[in-house]
Amino acid sequence: KLKGPSVYLCRSLPKMEYKCEIEKEPLHASSSESDSEDEEEVPFHVPTSEVVFRGHVQSAVAVLSVAAALAAMVYAPKGGVFDPMACIACGYIFGVFCFQNTFVEWPALPGHILLLLASAMASLLAPTGLQHVGLWANWGMKCVAWAIDVAIVISGYRLMVRGPAYAHLGEGSLEGKTFVITGCNTGIGYETAKTLADAGATVVFACRSEDKALAAMKKIVEECAGQVQEEQLVFVPLDTSSFESVRRFAGLLEKTGVKPQTLILNAGVMLSNRSLSKDGLEMTMATNHFGHFLLVQQLLPGLLAAEGLGEKPRIVIVGSNMSYLHDRFDFRELEVVSGDEKAKQLYMEKPYGLFRAYGQSKLANLHFTTELARRLQAKGSKIPVNQIHPGEVLTDVMRDMHPVVVKLKEIFRPVAMGFMKTPTQGAFCTLHVATDPALSTSDNITGAHFVRCSPAPLSRAGSDEKVADRLWTISERVTNEVSVV
Repeated sequence: KLKGPSVYLCRSLPKMEYKCEIEKEPLHASSSESDSEDEEEVPFHVPTSEVVFRGHVQSAVAVLSVAAALAAMVYAPKGGVFDPMACIACGYIFGVFCFQNTFVEWPALPGHILLLLASAMASLLAPTGLQHVGLWANWGMKCVAWAIDVAIVISGYRLMVRGPAYAHLGEGSLEGKTFVITGCNTGIGYETAKTLADAGATVVFACRSEDKALAAMKKIVEECAGQVQEEQLVFVPLDTSSFESVRRFAGLLEKTGVKPQTLILNAGVMLSNRSLSKDGLEMTMATNHFGHFLLVQQLLPGLLAAEGLGEKPRIVIVGSNMSYLHDRFDFRELEVVSGDEKAKQLYMEKPYGLFRAYGQSKLANLHFTTELARRLQAKGSKIPVNQIHPGEVLTDVMRDMHPVVVKLKEIFRPVAMGFMKTPTQGAFCTLHVATDPALSTSDNITGAHFVRCSPAPLSRAGSDEKVADRLWTISERVTNEVSVV
């Protein structure tokens, strides 16, 4: 077992007593309270945003282009050459592209991806063209073509799946800095914590499970082979679906004496069925949005104080391109269900969709990001607040889905590895936004959504300032927390 100061914190913190006092009466934000009577009701099947539509068009054009190329090969005067290597290269590039469009991976299509798609198409047509001029029978020419096919596949994985990486963090480069990371005992959060600790940072594991957090901390110490000391890793229990837990976390963190400089809001769930949090909120929205909203309000005074002392705090929100999914935000999902069993039953019987709930929660994350950034700037603070999209990553985010889905994910994992990122790769964008010196203040950029380590354009729904302001107001009322900004 781990020993030393970090374990003392881990073992003793849950036993500390911390009383939460709320001066105001709790709000039960029913749909009548959170929505005006004349507001248009949002349908269950929320219309998709213009970004999703653009992605569908991109996929359709890609499929039609491949179909046209195959038809041209079939009807070529001297017959088409369906070279296996060329077919694999082209199929992989266009397959990944269409798969990623399904998850709104390309809100804006960069030129180098268009060039890669064109190269894959050329590789498919090249054997037929070479046959037409009598060169395909030459083995040297075939080897050159196959080498190009391999290069296209490698480039596709590097540019489309893996994506750009963060700048290397030198040994000790983050010494003296403290990062609070929610949900970091596994997946992207774990890889983020490991990299930061390896660079000398102190990392607070804000996790639900003490056993899993301690196991992750021990694993980091072992994997980093002496680079990470036990006292760099601190566990403080946190369940972002519970307001009581969030407030207790803030109190326990203060008692440790740890002063965080950067918040990385990484925790999140994707649930297959509707469920309620302890506070009567839809569980996905409670965990992904409300808990993090309250956590920031609890820790923001400390960050502002640190900024006043010359430090450069940051807030990084791990969002998703699923925030592009819908063209509007459904405020009726913010309803607080009372303790009445009949009310709970009626609420649980409402229609529910996994991607609808997840997409709405991620749109809430985006609105929170942009509104917090605006309010901090209005207050004169230069604390940057940015959201990142990790990409399609093979993590445990689907652990709460149907067992059949979880089993299928494990069966097809070898194939999926060619289309999806590893957790290490999924942490690249988080680490970039959390550590890049150019992003240390809002002078450069704030309130942005980063995709592949670069700011991406927002959808019309995501850039609606009135909706963001209204969500902020409702979030304050639901959490019974008045913000300092």
